[in-house]
Amino acid sequence: MGANNFKTKLTVRLLALATIASTTLTLIPLAYSQDSETLARVNGNEITAADLAIAEQMYAQQLGQMPEDAKRSVLVDALIELRIISDAARAANAMEQDAYKRQMAFFEAQTLRSVFLEQRVASAVSDAAVRAAYDEQAGKIPVVRERRLRHILLQNESEAKDVIEALKAGRPFAELAQERSADDVSKAKGGDLGFVAEGQTLPEVDAAAGALKQGEFTQEPVASLFGFHVVMLEEERNRPAPPFETISPQIRQALEAAEEQRIISEIRSGAEVEKLIPDVSPPQMDDGHDH
Repeated sequence: MGANNFKTKLTVRLLALATIASTTLTLIPLAYSQDSETLARVNGNEITAADLAIAEQMYAQQLGQMPEDAKRSVLVDALIELRIISDAARAANAMEQDAYKRQMAFFEAQTLRSVFLEQRVASAVSDAAVRAAYDEQAGKIPVVRERRLRHILLQNESEAKDVIEALKAGRPFAELAQERSADDVSKAKGGDLGFVAEGQTLPEVDAAAGALKQGEFTQEPVASLFGFHVVMLEEERNRPAPPFETISPQIRQALEAAEEQRIISEIRSGAEVEKLIPDVSPPQMDDGHDH
């Protein structure tokens, strides 16, 4: 899409909301309203960085990964055109038309819904609530025992036995892995396979590791389809829960969605509602799977 076409389409979208600009400005977070840098003027009226922030917030998805300077220019151009056309609409008394009033009522209801739910949900889903949900879920995770293993893969049994003798003589396992292992992935890490639970590695390696104590290595080569392994058990532990920092955004999102639905259900239960058309479920979307 050319730049002019993009600006035109964006302007059309912005024009659809132009009439509620004066209403929504008071509902945008305070940080935006404090930003009074003037970016353009139309008929003596300023377009500020606060206006730009609102437009950017509304159209973040459409703007995608556009460079910041281009995004800023496109949005300001669209705001200029929006202001020109909306001023012309006011001069033509468009605000007295029923179509305008119906759209205003819709946009006002939409904005009130958004702000009301956002504020109620934010007050209910605190940092403490997110942490409590994490602690509760972490406590329900089944205990999984896992081992941190190292291995050295050799092409034949004789080579594997040579490595075992070198280990018995005191050679460091990691050093021998880097020198001798045929496993190109793990040899650079001294044969380190990381933490693996039962069933997550080769059955032969799994069985051999299960017979070891921490710090021990296999005294005989372990044969598999890939060759002969010398296996060392470095550490055993119960698998830890995912770190709070990595999953707290998903937990917060789930709590917020649940709280929003609770609030809506609570308010709806006290409202008098008459739906005068039949309830019809939407068709199930095809997800590409043969259920």
